[in-house]
Amino acid sequence: MSLHENFGSGNADANPDLKPNDMVMTPRHIAKQMIDFYPVMPHERVLDPCRGDGAFYDQYPDWCVKDWCEITEGRDFFDRHPTKHLIIDWIITNPPYSVFPQFLEKCFEISPNVCLLIPVAKLVSSLKRINMVMDYGGIVSMRVIGASKCGFPFGFPAAAIHMKRGYDGNTLIEMWPTDEEEY
Repeated sequence: MSLHENFGSGNADANPDLKPNDMVMTPRHIAKQMIDFYPVMPHERVLDPCRGDGAFYDQYPDWCVKDWCEITEGRDFFDRHPTKHLIIDWIITNPPYSVFPQFLEKCFEISPNVCLLIPVAKLVSSLKRINMVMDYGGIVSMRVIGASKCGFPFGFPAAAIHMKRGYDGNTLIEMWPTDEEEY
């Protein structure tokens, strides 16, 4: 399935298949804080499936192996196949919301660690989605932040949510550290 098949008629200047709400760029300092939450180890492979302007990709640790997709540059995340590409250890990104269920399923297919900056309600808005997360493993952590701090055009709380394949431990739920706090 191509990502293009699921988009509407959206922003013709960027890509005729993109919806404008799918191109919300994460502030660089928020992306950096989020990346720093996770224990990416030396030589692990990290993928940004929707690189956009590089807020996440450009700030992945120097010691990891970085990879990216970006639909507007002809590298469609939905065209990635685990058997054709190298193993991905981590996905850390802000996903497109118009195809979120399909995007989440693809993330689960190709990586054992999926870390998404999303509205909390997006993950728990259906029993099917909750079951998909539980079948994959579970939620390691959820760091909650106001959506406006992330540049999102809505008032719902957002969170950096780390899901891990085969995880059966407790879930850490905490507030995102403020700029004054150390994270």
